Amino acid sequence: MIAGAVLAGGQSLRFGKNKAFQKFRGKRFIDLAVESLRPFCDPVMIVANEIEPYLDTGAMLVRDIIPHLGPLGGIYTALLFSPCEWVFVKATDMPFLVPPMASLLLEARRADLDAVVPKVGEFFDPLLALYNRRCLPVIARQLQAAPPKLQVVAFYRKIKLRTISEDEWRKADPEADSFTNVNTLSDLAEIDGLQ
Repeated sequence: MIAGAVLAGGQSLRFGKNKAFQKFRGKRFIDLAVESLRPFCDPVMIVANEIEPYLDTGAMLVRDIIPHLGPLGGIYTALLFSPCEWVFVKATDMPFLVPPMASLLLEARRADLDAVVPKVGEFFDPLLALYNRRCLPVIARQLQAAPPKLQVVAFYRKIKLRTISEDEWRKADPEADSFTNVNTLSDLAEIDGLQ
């Protein structure tokens, strides 16, 4: 099996409040994120700086091992606490996960790989990706640098990475719904017309 990890540690500065608890079509973003991973992952973890607000989610709660290190710190914490070799990482503010997209990522795993990451155009999307626990020492070195290198993609050149090209994933998710990201209230208004 594979573990799921919803990264909920962000401060949501551009949104103005914690996005995880924003309701969208009657459900909170955090619940949508957890539910989207449940068919594929067991357990599903929520990784956050403060875990108390998430007690009612029914997910495994994990406090960031080193708080305020952004998504890279969240990925590190998820891998550290995962009971599984692989972790399916998803950001809280990505409310849609098209099942064929999840299946595509999962089917791309191989024993010789350390991560499976899709690209949107020329850019990686590191917050809808699979990571193996073998990434832990590489991420740890990056976090221990002075100052810490917090860009997630910075460690990709040091691992065995399987890139999912846009041509590849568009067959599973033609409208790119899985990559829809909500950073502002205007983003929220835009996505209301999707799916």
